[in-house]
Amino acid sequence: MSHKASSPHTLDLFEYTLTIPTPPSEPAPASAKPPVLASLSDIELAQQLGQLLTEVQRRMEKGRGRRPELEAAVQHTRLSLDQLVPRPAKQTRSSRSGKTSSVLQEGQRKAVRAALLAGVAPTQVAKHFGLSLAAIRKVLAEAT
Repeated sequence: MSHKASSPHTLDLFEYTLTIPTPPSEPAPASAKPPVLASLSDIELAQQLGQLLTEVQRRMEKGRGRRPELEAAVQHTRLSLDQLVPRPAKQTRSSRSGKTSSVLQEGQRKAVRAALLAGVAPTQVAKHFGLSLAAIRKVLAEAT
């Protein structure tokens, strides 16, 4: 039996055919699915999040051995939630400069006076103690 006599659809048992594997069909992107979570109200979304966290915690505590998928998801979630939590504004020198001499502690007043009497420029004293120039002038006025 020759190869020419066989039909193109019938393969010889000993014939080698080159087949190119087709890539597995990829799941549809998440955006193609109807946005179930996007349609929830804030209250419903918060409830879902609470239930999800409760279930993850239950599985992590109940599970024996390592749970790499859940551990990775928990770590990723922690990082994401850290970014969502508003951070308190850092206190800067400008916010501390609002202090008046009446708010200054006696020890700090004495240190400011000593620095001024030693000949340090008022601007340098203000920078060093994180005070406004007005507060330095008040301390200087009290000393006289």
